[in-house]
Amino acid sequence: MEREGAPFDARESGRVVAGVLLAAGGSVPPALVEHASQGLVRLSLAPLTEHDFVVSTPEELAPLIPHPLRHALADLLLDVAGDEPLRRRIALAYLGLWGLGAGSATPRTPPTVTERIARAVIGPLPRHQAVDDINEERAVVQEAYRSRDDFARHAPPVTDPLRARVARVRAEMSEVIAAVDRVVIGKHDVVSRVITAMAARGHVLVVDAPGVGKTLLCKTIAAALGLRFGRVQLTPDLMPMDVTGATIYDAHAGKFVFRPGPVFTNILLADEINRATPKTQSALLEVMEERTVTVDGTTHRTADPFQVLATMNPQDHDGTFALPAAQIDRFMVMLELGYPSPHDEVRVLDTHLAASDPSAGAIAAVVAPDAFVEWQRTVPLIHASPEVKHAAVAYVDGLRRGATHGHTVSPRATLAWMRAAQARALLAGREFVTIEDLLDMAPDVLRHRLWISAPEVRDRLRALTAVR
Repeated sequence: MEREGAPFDARESGRVVAGVLLAAGGSVPPALVEHASQGLVRLSLAPLTEHDFVVSTPEELAPLIPHPLRHALADLLLDVAGDEPLRRRIALAYLGLWGLGAGSATPRTPPTVTERIARAVIGPLPRHQAVDDINEERAVVQEAYRSRDDFARHAPPVTDPLRARVARVRAEMSEVIAAVDRVVIGKHDVVSRVITAMAARGHVLVVDAPGVGKTLLCKTIAAALGLRFGRVQLTPDLMPMDVTGATIYDAHAGKFVFRPGPVFTNILLADEINRATPKTQSALLEVMEERTVTVDGTTHRTADPFQVLATMNPQDHDGTFALPAAQIDRFMVMLELGYPSPHDEVRVLDTHLAASDPSAGAIAAVVAPDAFVEWQRTVPLIHASPEVKHAAVAYVDGLRRGATHGHTVSPRATLAWMRAAQARALLAGREFVTIEDLLDMAPDVLRHRLWISAPEVRDRLRALTAVR
């Protein structure tokens, strides 16, 4: 849309508009839209409406800015962006779409065919995507190349170390997920979310009715990752020392020695965790948070990595004990498997009624243990911009204000949410976190802490978004 108006002479109003452009992505809060509109009105220009900002990429928003504003606004975008790398890249993207250089109205050299093909395959760039050449954005808008085979032949090799690392880890994660999918039929989304949480060093709680495949899921994932695997079947008569280990007298050595429990492994399957008494459940508190076990005053460190995959039956089943809030909060995510669709259940029958019945024990390791450790070390390298961090904290603050019955969101949960979003971005092959990553992981991370269902989590976040 074109809007003619007075010369751009109100610098402060321009800074407001520039700030909104740099913050745009997803649905912009109404307050920001109002500030931007006020700035444009002061310039004798028609205000932008809230609908103008329901976008996710600069190429959608750039055409909305009238031509008389673009030269002056270009300098302000760079000024407001400052030295923050991602904001500066966003600003450069706008300049490229407007045919301006950084501080110059002269367009840069058009991109090569190879660069155009690369951008066409990548598609519209999210607002935090690195922009190596501002004119590459313009090329995507003007001309789309169709063939991914062309990209494979013409794309230059990846030179950025983090980008190459992210691509490698994403491929490994996808390979593990595909291997597990062949055993745990019809649960691709749940498998992906478990792998995502584990890459973020999180513990996973799988809750559902007996017989839907909770234990099979956990055992298969452990086997595919090639890590040491331990299992403890939680029952009412189980004692804490049966989980953590105990100090016993060795008659041959003539002294007391520590006998490690099943927690001294890489992946611990705590099967039917809510069938154990609260006393035994509490034995997992220290090891889940600190990765250490203290027995008779001596602290023993577990292996690295160490993660708990726990299964739990619904609370209304006989013979179950409620998990304490302190332990619930130590699980990064809670997931449900659900019953398979009729089509998938037929596939389950075909598989398990065959002559050779596959089991998790028959699954070969897909990646080496060192590769899994690299996943976990890569997740913290995924960039979370200040906007994303502030959005997460704002959502959490709103959820705390609306919490009932003492169920709320702890700072540990906020950190877990951000880590899970980083891991989701990694699985998507990105080096940065988006608001969509946060919202996608929100039900998994928040539902068991607030004691509400996944749809209720989404409804509350939507309500908070409307308020913001």
